[in-house]
Amino acid sequence: MSLRVLIVDDEPLARRRLKALLKSDASVDVVGESEDGESALAAIRRLRPDLVFLDVQMPGLDGFDVIELLKPEECPAVIFVTAYDRYAMRAFDVHAADYLLKPFERGRLRKALARAEALAGRADMPARLHALVDAVRAEQPLRRFLVKSPGRVYAVRVDDVESLEAAGHYVEIRTAGAAHLVRDTIAAVERRLDPARFVRIHRSTIVNVDKVAELRPAFHGEFDVVLAGGRRLRCSRTYAATLTRSLGS
Repeated sequence: MSLRVLIVDDEPLARRRLKALLKSDASVDVVGESEDGESALAAIRRLRPDLVFLDVQMPGLDGFDVIELLKPEECPAVIFVTAYDRYAMRAFDVHAADYLLKPFERGRLRKALARAEALAGRADMPARLHALVDAVRAEQPLRRFLVKSPGRVYAVRVDDVESLEAAGHYVEIRTAGAAHLVRDTIAAVERRLDPARFVRIHRSTIVNVDKVAELRPAFHGEFDVVLAGGRRLRCSRTYAATLTRSLGS
């Protein structure tokens, strides 16, 4: 039987090239293409492919977001297509997930296909893929938040975040024009943020120093932090020195 393949890449030229390379392989049947993470999720659930060529770097939901959002029973075999530099490749090798480093040649594609055929259908594949995502995420500062709402999942770029505030079992992510809730703790989120850009101003509040427009002295060594969007947050005395150092760096 043919290996049913889905191609996911935001670049039309890259999709066409990969499809052309696969066309000469009689063991492969390309059943669909997707240009972004959201349509990839829908296509995987609808088409149930055996194998997905999944671009890592895409706007909106990236390739790792797609894996993170799939249930174990929905996970196909995956060959990641990436322009990541070599340091991230260790995680792919450790977790037995294959990848094609752009630009790749026909010979490397054949090797990836042979490995994918051997791994397709393995019961431990979903666990391996999710472990891979966790390992790669741990190596890099957080770049986006996945926000889930009824019938939709979307990404909020970390660069757009002004502040993060604890809200019970959730963290409220504030941008200049909106607020979003993600189920997490403020401490867990802080560990994944770039400490050079995101600092605590209160035990329950973190700010993006790039979004701080002004500091206004308040009482007893505290500050009012005026953000670029106009909101004010109080910086407690405990965190005042750390904030001022970060703004001066």
